[in-house]
Formats: sequence, C-alpha cells, structure tokens
Amino acid sequence: MAAAAAASMGVVREVLGPDVVEEVDQPIIDYIANVLADEDFDFGAPDGHGIFEALGELLIDSGCVSSQDHCLQVCSKLCEKFGKHGLVKPKQAVRSLVTPLRMNAGMDDDVAPKKQPEVFEGPLLSSRDKAKIERKKRKDERQREAQYQMHVAEMEALRAGMPPVFVIHNNDGGPAVRDIHMENFSVTVGGRDLIQEATITLAFGRHYGLVGRNGSGKTSFLRAMAMHAIDGIPKNCHILHVEQEVVGDDTTALQCVLNADVERVQLMQEEARLVQQQKDLEIEAEFGQGSGKSKGDLDKDSISKRLEEIYKRLEFIDADAAEARAASILAGLSFTPEMQRKRTKEFSGGWRMRIALARALFIEPDLLLLDEPTNHLDLHAVLWLETYLLKWPKTFIVVSHAREFLNTVVTDILHLYGRKLHAYKGDYDTFERTREEHLKNQQKAFETNEKARSHMQGTLHCIMFGV
Repeated sequence: MAAAAAASMGVVREVLGPDVVEEVDQPIIDYIANVLADEDFDFGAPDGHGIFEALGELLIDSGCVSSQDHCLQVCSKLCEKFGKHGLVKPKQAVRSLVTPLRMNAGMDDDVAPKKQPEVFEGPLLSSRDKAKIERKKRKDERQREAQYQMHVAEMEALRAGMPPVFVIHNNDGGPAVRDIHMENFSVTVGGRDLIQEATITLAFGRHYGLVGRNGSGKTSFLRAMAMHAIDGIPKNCHILHVEQEVVGDDTTALQCVLNADVERVQLMQEEARLVQQQKDLEIEAEFGQGSGKSKGDLDKDSISKRLEEIYKRLEFIDADAAEARAASILAGLSFTPEMQRKRTKEFSGGWRMRIALARALFIEPDLLLLDEPTNHLDLHAVLWLETYLLKWPKTFIVVSHAREFLNTVVTDILHLYGRKLHAYKGDYDTFERTREEHLKNQQKAFETNEKARSHMQGTLHCIMFGV
C-alpha cells in the first residue's frame, strides 16, 4: 500500500507539474494522491472519467487546473500514467449467458440447494494483516487529531498575539498614519514560505482587493499585518482584521458594538459613579450627617469639577451620536431594532460575524482588513456594505471571490501569485484585462526569443558545417 501511495504521488506531481504542486496546499495534493492510490478506485479508463467525477471539482476549485477542459485533459493523462504503472484494474467484461437462467430454479425442491462459497480474486487478509490495517487506521486518526489540535493552538496563539483594537478619538502615539511601505518582507507558516521578498506600498485612502489562488497565503498575509509582524508597518498604525465572530454572552448586539468605544464607556461609568456620590453627599448634608466628603475622599467641589471635565470630553468625542451611529450600521447589516436588543449568545455564528463586522466599521481603524465579508450577508446587506465602503475615508484591504463586489468597492488590486505580490491600478475587470495583456506580451517576447535563438542556431550550423 505504501508503494502504491508513493507511486501515486509521483504520477500526480509529474502530471500537475512542480509549479502547480508548489502553489497548492500540500494536504490537497496528498488527498488526491491517496484517492488515486486506492486499489478499489474506478479510474474510468481510457479517458479517466472516473477521476473527473471523483476529483474534478476539487482540481478546479483548488487551482490545480484552469478550466473544465483542462481538467478533462489532466484526468485523461492521469489515467494513462497510472495504467502504465499497472495501477488501473481492467474493467470486467459483461458476458451473455449460454443458456437462459430460471429465476425460480430450486424453489420447489424439498431441500434448498447449498450455497456455493464465493470465489475471491486475490489473497485473503490474514489476522495479522487485519491487525496491521487497524493499527494504521488508529495511527492516522491520532495524527489527524494532533494536526487539528495544533491548528487550534495556532489560532489561539494568533488571537492572543493580536493587539487590542478599539475606537481612538485622538492619536497620542505620534502623527496620523498615512502611507504604509513594506519592503522585502516574507510570510512563512509552518515552515512553508507563502510570500518571499515582496515589496508593497499601501497609499492612504486607497481601497485594495487581495486576490489569488485558494491556499496561496492571502489570509496569512492579513494576519501578519494585523499582528504588526511585517517590518514597515508603523507601531501607531491602528489595524483591525475582521476574521472571527464576537463572543456570545449576555451583552446585546447594540451594546457589543458600543463597547468598542472604550473611552466613552469608561467616561459614562465614571459619570454615573460621581453623580451617585454627589447625591449621597447632598443627602448627608441635608440631614447634617457626614464629613462633607465621599468615600473616595472627594468633596462636592472636586466632584463637580471632574464631572465638568467628563461632560466636555463626552461632547468632544460626540458620545451622544455614538448609539445612533452604531444602530445605523447594524440596521444596514439587516439587524432590526428588536434584534439589536437581543443578547449576542442568542445569535448564530453567521449573525455574530455580522456583529464583528459592525464593530469594525464602527471603530474605523487606520487599516481595515476584511476576509470574505459578504459570505454571511444577504443581498440587502451586501448592497449596503458596498455603499458604505465606497465612502470609507481610510485604507482597507478586502479578500473576496465576488467579482461584482470587488468591481464596486476597490480602487486597486493586489495579486498574490508565485509567492510575490503584484499591484494593479483599477477594479477587478481592469486587473484581468491588464494581466491578460501582460501575459500576451510575455508570450510574444518568448516566441521572438525562440525565433532568434533558432535563427542563430541555424547560422552557427551553416558556419560550422559550411552548408
């Protein structure tokens, strides 16, 4: 079985090519090879239609092939190569019976005919072989569980490493962040280089769409930026990556969004506490009790002075308009007034993801990172989000497979291909036209070089042999 798996992997690498194998996630390649190595797999010889039915959709979605026609060609070639290695079982021919078969034969006999033992093709498994197979299954299950737990641990570590993100009303960490220039950076995950020595500049106020094959490293790039793990990102740059849903608890959806404004929440809590202390002092003074100071050793004048400072600050940060703004964002994402008052733990994961998106839009960071934001949205919410992002005053990067969404909201495209980031001006349609033209020019240049090379070889041949 191990030999068959190794041979299968070799054939898959040979047919797909080293460039494709490097681009696609290794688990996908392993899965394809293991499916084809199964001794009971029906290849659908000679054209490989069995491979296409079993793996065609995966080959197209993962980027192993470019189209359905290309997929059919690859499946046919895989079938041919596996046949040369003796891994394709010939299909049993259907033969007609020499004499008619009576279906009721033997039904009238007193003694039922003895069932003939089935004849198996190939050797039967011994108890030792069966035990080996069971041990291997248990080992594979343990490995899968270990890989899953490792993935969970990595996600928890990433979550713990993310800096806290909340509304900032004034920038005390230095001048406002404008352009972000990242030079000669790499992104590595699990020992595998996803991006190598890339250089990119994010201009302030531009809206970027990040595109590339599945598994090429788009999400890992966004995570690295959110963690400030790439040199060139200013320390005071406020980055928010919308990746996970909010925690379900007793907080209402509206309050969950408002809690992102930490300063407003703290000021309002302090205001409530000081007002209560002021009332307590007034009651004590009315009945001639107490020392004229609160439990915090603050007298009435000190409390009044601090309350005046709090009111000025609340007015400066426009605290009164915060609730209306948060409610408006939630309404745009299809939350009714009743839903906004519901506790977050009463929502499904998709709706909690919408609350996370609403928090991000409410915070308005210097750099907003959105990973497939339309996946959990209905049409009304998608249209509202398009309109909202068109007016977004700062920089954002969005990963999306929705062509119309990208055409509407982005001003530039970042293409992750071959472990490099390439920037293009314009929307997604403009990017496709530009890249197609670039590939045509490359092909023309290659053909020109080949003609020049052939001509030079012919000239040298004539000179050497005097033809």
